[in-house]
This record gives sequence, structure tokens and C-alpha cells, in this order.
Amino acid sequence: MSVTTMTIDALCVSPFNARRNQHDANAITGMAESLATRGQLYPLVVHPMPAKRGKKRSYGALAGGRRLRAFALLIEQGRLPSDHPIDVIVRDITDKGELHELSLFENLVRVDLRPYEVYAAVARAHENGRTLKEIADTNGQTIETVRRWARLGNLHPTIFAALEAGEIGQDQAKAFGATDDVALQLHVFEQIARYELGDWRRNAAEIRKLLKVGDSDLEKQLRFVGEQAYRDAGGRYELDLFADAADQRGRVMDEGLLLQLADEKLESIRKRVRRQTGKELRFEPAPPRLTLGNYDQGIDNSLEITAEPEPANAADAAALASVVYEMTHLESWAAAALDDEELTDDLRAHCIAAIDEHYEPLEAMLAQLQDRMEIPLPGSQVYATLQVLQDGETELRFWWANRQAKQKAEAAARKDPEAPQPKSVSAGPIGKPVPLPENRQSLATSGAAISRDHGSSERMVADNIIRDEHGLTMEGIQVMRSIRREMLRAALIEDALTGASDTSVALDYLIWSLARDRLTEIDLDLPGRYSHERGIAGLSARSEPMLPSVGAHVKRTPAHATWSKAVAELKQHPCITAPDLAAAFDAFRAEGFGFREKVAAVVVGCALERSANAPGYQVPLHDRLAVLAGFGDAEDQRELVEPTEEMLDMLPRDKRLELVHPHVTNAEYRGLEKLKAAELSAPVVRALKKADAWVHPMLRFSADLPGTLARTLEEAAA
Repeated sequence: MSVTTMTIDALCVSPFNARRNQHDANAITGMAESLATRGQLYPLVVHPMPAKRGKKRSYGALAGGRRLRAFALLIEQGRLPSDHPIDVIVRDITDKGELHELSLFENLVRVDLRPYEVYAAVARAHENGRTLKEIADTNGQTIETVRRWARLGNLHPTIFAALEAGEIGQDQAKAFGATDDVALQLHVFEQIARYELGDWRRNAAEIRKLLKVGDSDLEKQLRFVGEQAYRDAGGRYELDLFADAADQRGRVMDEGLLLQLADEKLESIRKRVRRQTGKELRFEPAPPRLTLGNYDQGIDNSLEITAEPEPANAADAAALASVVYEMTHLESWAAAALDDEELTDDLRAHCIAAIDEHYEPLEAMLAQLQDRMEIPLPGSQVYATLQVLQDGETELRFWWANRQAKQKAEAAARKDPEAPQPKSVSAGPIGKPVPLPENRQSLATSGAAISRDHGSSERMVADNIIRDEHGLTMEGIQVMRSIRREMLRAALIEDALTGASDTSVALDYLIWSLARDRLTEIDLDLPGRYSHERGIAGLSARSEPMLPSVGAHVKRTPAHATWSKAVAELKQHPCITAPDLAAAFDAFRAEGFGFREKVAAVVVGCALERSANAPGYQVPLHDRLAVLAGFGDAEDQRELVEPTEEMLDMLPRDKRLELVHPHVTNAEYRGLEKLKAAELSAPVVRALKKADAWVHPMLRFSADLPGTLARTLEEAAA
């Protein structure tokens, strides 16, 4: 059985080859790469095929059919010439039974490598000088796959021996391989063994937890410190090669450094707050607790003091207003540049760079102005809490030391009206009295939207309430508010197109709102002076800028299709495109009343503020507009927005389960509970789409007063 060579035109896959599975037979990409880079290592075993009249005799590959297909692919791709020599061993057998038996024997005696043998071989090849790319190219694998194999092959010898002996499985080995720190691997492995922990503590999730991979507290501190600041200080972050989403799960390698940076940043905030308050303010780790009998009732909100930072003087106040105004406009322009699909990448980058030139000095000026602000605190027996939230933001709150201190300060204030007054958490616009309870719930029950220009305290309270109730991040809150505005825009467009009433809701709202906007400038005592109360920006104001990531969520809604179509059509009309403004106005007046109603709907839509059916972001007028436009029912609102996987991905796993629970059977719910967070959104969306008129609670419009406001009024009436 000597080895000879043949060319591709003399060979074919033998019909007696025992491998019948076409998927396996045609999985040849890796083998083709190996043949191209390393050459042929093993010859094909062939036998003569029956000769056909007038044709050259051919040979069938009894062993090596996949190698033959790989050669054919390389020749087809032009990577090998058509006359490339192929090593073969000719078996001069013609008996069909013997050929079948020989092919079966050739496949049965082959034993595939066990996974740990693959890992060890890759690790040793890499250790002896082969690059991961060379190993990947030779074996027809991706470099990511080979990198994972190498990591597993380099597990601590004790752990690798446990894998080889079958004491741990593949998932557990991958969990240990989340880090290349073999000393740490062994420490965790021995920790599990030392305490004779059961198999439930040996699962992959528990191993990662012990390794502090994806540790929520460290991730929070990293967001607070800032990844760049951590890296600039020499901090390292190791991605988990085996994570479902490797960019979202990893391990802080320099924990001590991170905590030191976090402490330094917190201390700098404490120093600034002490300077702003003019007090040697004491900071405690947690807010005061309310205890009744032996039962803990939670945070004692009655002891909280609201103290907003205020500009140090009139000049700083004017400068602050100017800087914020300029920064808001620059952010709006940057968002528009990022969203403009007609801009080339180079032109977009040029626009952003030009905006940054103006924005960065404003940022520095804003930091200086904020640093000079003053925080008036009543009395001396107060303390502060400074906590890092999960999104990396900080929460600064002020508290009375005890009830006696609060009562003493209140009594002194009654005797001296000029003394600083202790304030409860505000629920309404600046300067408005708030006849509601003195705690965080005042905002939850007020039913009023907070102003864009209002201090951060009320917005922080509103966002915290939403975070507790719906599990949304700051970006998620903006997504919901933006989608709800898009729904209302579409509702007004649909109302203008149908012409169900004498005048459209948008036209009435536009004229009315503009009248209130101008008249309240003349008479400051008129109600509705603040634009956020009407839920619409004034003529000279611009809407709150939208993050590009938020815009992506909005564009997925049916409401956006309605809105964008109306805007695109208006942009092409002569009333907008005519360079002569007089001619443009004449073109507008020449159209029918229905067209003007549609334009009114677009104008109103452009001016609409974002709202949400949630404390702090409610605009009762928005609910009224939706009802008048014919979208007061959930069935109609479902035409404007559909649940999407991207929307559900914003929510924590438990909130997704909470939303879907009423719409599935108990058996289906138990099945959903078993899914990982990354697998949950798709089946939840399918279930919610089947549900009758499901719309996320924050997006709903109500035919009645907004829920929290209605409850407040009912309680007051009772």
C-alpha cells in the first residue's frame, strides 16, 4: 500500500463511504484552512470506480471524503491549482460488501479527542511558540474559540486534573477560566472543597461569584469612579471570555485601587459639601430609621431636609443660567448631528468636534460655578448621607439628628421668621406651595410634572420612585418619556387627518397654549405661567435634547412611522421649501383647512415636552389631549406602540417577569422563571403581544385623571 498522487479530476467521493450525514460531510471550512496552511498530513484511501465508456477512469475516496471536499473548495476558490497533487493510497477492491465494511471500520476505529485533550494541546502549542492565530488558522477555528481553549488548557493543574477526572464539568471549568489568575482559581477551588460545599455551591454562577466576576458592588464603584480614571491610575479589568456578553461581564483586578479611588472621590464631594454648607458637616453611612415597637418601618423620611444648592450671588446666578442655556443648545445640536442620516461620517465627526470646542470650556465654567454654590442648612444638629447608587451616580441627602433638633429649629423659626426655614421634599414648581405630606410620597401623589429648569432634588426623587417601581435606569426613563411623546404626536396627526371635529385638537391646543404663553408674560398672576404645566415648550424654547440611544427606541414604534411621515411630507411642501417667505406663507394659506390642521399637529408635536405616566413626569393635559384625539383606550394606544425586546431589555429580570405574569399560565410562568436574563425578553415580548392591548404602565394615557392624582383627590374628598 504505497502512497501515490492524483489530481482532483481523477477523484470523487465514494458511494460506499459510511458517512451519510450531509452536515458533517460538508463541514469542511476548518479542514480547508488546515490544508491551505499546513498541507496534507494523511493520504486519502481510494478504490477504483467502474469505468464509464469514453471517460477517464476515476477513483472513489473511501476514507477522506471531507479532505477531498476541502481540496475541491480550495481549488474552486483559486487558492490551489486544479492540478494540485493529492496523496492517496489505492486499495484495489471491487467487492461492494467489502467496500462498505472497510469504510465502516475506518470510521469506527477513529476516536475523537476529548475536550480537555483539545484544551491541553492548544495550551502546549501556544506555550511552545505558536501564536493563537496560527493555531486558529491551522485548525480552521476562530481566534476567539482558540483563545478560550488556551485559557481552559492553562487552568491551575489541580482544577485541570479535576476536569480530566470528571469531578467538575465544562460549565464549571469555564467559570474558573473567567480569570487567568491561577492562584485565585486555586483559592476558590480549595475554598469550595475546604468547607465541603455541596454541588449547589459548585455551579458556574457561584464560582463566578466567589471569583468576583461581575460583582455588582465593584461594578457600581467602577461606574462611580469612571473606567478611564481607573485605568489612568493603573487599574486593570479582565473580561470573562466565556460570558454570554463578554463586554458586560468581567472582573476588577485591582480591587484595592478601585476602592481607594472611590474613597478619594467621595471625600472630595464631602469637602465640597462642607464648604458649600459652611459647616463641619457629619456624614453617616445610612439615613435614620423609623422604629415602632420592635418593628423597623424603614427610612424615617420625616427627618429629611431638602436643601438645594444656590448660586453664591446674583452674578453667579446669571452666569449659571447662561451656561446651562448654552450647554443645552449645544447638546441638542450634537444629538441632531448624530441622528442626521444624511451626514457622512467625516462631516458628522467635524460637527461634533466643532461643538466640543465650545462645550468643553462651558463644562469647566459650570464646574466652577457649581463648586461656589451654597447649601443653606437650618440649625446645627444635622447630618448628611452620601451614597453611591447602582448606576454610579451619587445621592446626597440631609437629615435632622433627631426629632428634638427638628422641633427646636421649627420653634425658633416661628419666633424668628427671618431665620432659615426647614423644608420638606418639594413636589411642585419653584415658588409653588405644596399642601401635601412632608415626605418623598408628596411627589408620588402630586400628579404634577417637574420643570426642566427645576433643581435636581425633585427630579432625583421622581427618578428614584420610578427606579423602585419599574426598575428603569436614567436612560430608560428618558426612553419611556420619549416614546410617550411620540405616541401623543402620532395621535394628534391621526386626529388632524381624520377631521372628526370642526377643528383639530392640535390646532386648538396650539392657539390656546401660545395665548397662555404670551399672556402670562404680561400678567404674572395668571395660572399656567410655567410651560411644563402645559406640557409644551414656549415659542423661544427648545425641547430637552434626546440621547441618540433613546432615539433608536423611539424609531421602533408605529407612532414614529406616523410622525416621521407627516414631518417628511411637510418638509417637501412649498410653504416650507420656498425661499421667499411671503410666497411660502401664500402657499400655506392656499391649502385647505385640513392641511393647516395637519401643520398645527406637526408644530405642536415639535413643541411637546416629554412626559410619562409616573410621579414627577405626569402632565394631565397630555392625557386629555390623547383622549380628545381618540386614543384614550388601551386598544387604540396599542396601535401607537408595540412591546419590543429592546424595550424589555431595559428592565431588570424580576420586572419583566412581573409584567408578563398576568398574561401567561402558571406553567408558562414557571418556564419563564427558569430562563436567564439574556433569554427572557423574547418570550416575554411574544406573550405581551398576544395580550389584549398591553401597553407599559409608564406609556399609558388615561381617560380619567392620572392615577396618582386621582387617588390624591379621592382621598382629599373622603
